[in-house]
Amino acid sequence: MSGTQSTQSSEQAAWVHRAAQTPLPEDVARFVRDSVRDTVGCIVAGAGEAASRSALRLTAGTGDELPARAEDVALLLGTAAHAHDYDDVQLPTLVHPSCVIVPTALAAARATGDGARLAAAIAAGQETSLRVGTALLTADGSNSMLFERGFHPTPVCTTLGAAVTAGVLIDLSADELGHAVGIAASLASGVLEANRTGGTVKPFHAGWAAASGIRAAYAAQCGLTAPPTVFEGRFGMLNAFGAPELAARPLGDPYADGWQVLSVSTKPYPTNAFTHAPIELALQLRDQGARAEELDRLVVGVARQVLPTIAEPRAAKVRPDTPYHARFSGPMTVALALRGGAGLGLALSDFPPDLLADETLLALADRVHVEADDWASGRFPEQLIATGTYTDRSGRQLRASVETVRGAPQRPLSEDELRAKFAANVTGPLTDDAVKQLDDLLAGDVGSAAADVVAAMFVAFGGGR
Repeated sequence: MSGTQSTQSSEQAAWVHRAAQTPLPEDVARFVRDSVRDTVGCIVAGAGEAASRSALRLTAGTGDELPARAEDVALLLGTAAHAHDYDDVQLPTLVHPSCVIVPTALAAARATGDGARLAAAIAAGQETSLRVGTALLTADGSNSMLFERGFHPTPVCTTLGAAVTAGVLIDLSADELGHAVGIAASLASGVLEANRTGGTVKPFHAGWAAASGIRAAYAAQCGLTAPPTVFEGRFGMLNAFGAPELAARPLGDPYADGWQVLSVSTKPYPTNAFTHAPIELALQLRDQGARAEELDRLVVGVARQVLPTIAEPRAAKVRPDTPYHARFSGPMTVALALRGGAGLGLALSDFPPDLLADETLLALADRVHVEADDWASGRFPEQLIATGTYTDRSGRQLRASVETVRGAPQRPLSEDELRAKFAANVTGPLTDDAVKQLDDLLAGDVGSAAADVVAAMFVAFGGGR
């Protein structure tokens, strides 16, 4: 991508190449370490889900041994990482960076046998993904244009980030990195209708993005080239997915304007991020003495911008089709939290396969009403806010509000909470001995042990070494 005129992709490649050669800032390095552990836990927990089993059959056949190709390993791990919607996320881009970038990095490092730049590769891929997502926000920065048009922001943006991550690990030049990003832009995709009407394809989006990013990096290494104006051009990404007025919006450089990875939220609950403030509201009300069995009506106020995701259509949210779709339901997640959940307030164990056979729970969800709140709407997307009024059958009322959700950058999970989440995710799918092995590997040099980390996780899919 050489030439005298600088373009968005050449500028992007330049700072990525710099990041690959430069020690990361300590706060960024800490985020990367935490994101690897969190994502590995999500992969192990998600290995048994339907989408993950489909990916396993697609890539490895019987599941007795790992796929040989890095692309297939990345597809498998990425699908499992996003299977429960428990992986980290940035607002307002709605991009889940780590469920794609960490699997990409582990798969590529396992294939090359060289993970010396694993942390740098992950940080560069996560940052690229978030910057593409930010460039595709609405003009006022309040929402994702991708989401509004029915695209899933995660695979659209992280395919480019995955190409960066893989490119760093296979030692692409700055010029080749620019081509890898441009090639990835042609592979980026993902339609979000499964969130509304069913299907197991959504987690597969993450796996497909990871695999496509690796393929794009290999293609650039083999001499395939991309247009230099793949972002800002007339038919470039910002025009195609966004709008003409966004084409001049710069992606920027983290060394000049700060790292966006530090704005990523780590999830305490295995549900859609927009449900987290309502879940905390229910937990607060429970602490005040509210009881599910006494509920007459609970009105939860949230930003009107999130209603289409967690409250509409109401009939589908009160009676979701599957336990997975219950994770995207405000009434259902609030009902579960009000009843009393596990883990940090609501855990994977609260979404068993027979969840929707619980008529008492369904009746409770029917008494939860999620509505637009002007205060919450005005603070969105900087803050996810919830207000609520609980009324019991005697007429007694309790009120609560949540201004900053747990796991947000302004209120990060503690080390103990991060460890508790990880332990809950890996205990069960893995034996005690396997959990200890994985703990030991993640506590050491993950880059040099990437192959062993992947093999240790693969046990959860039913495979072995």
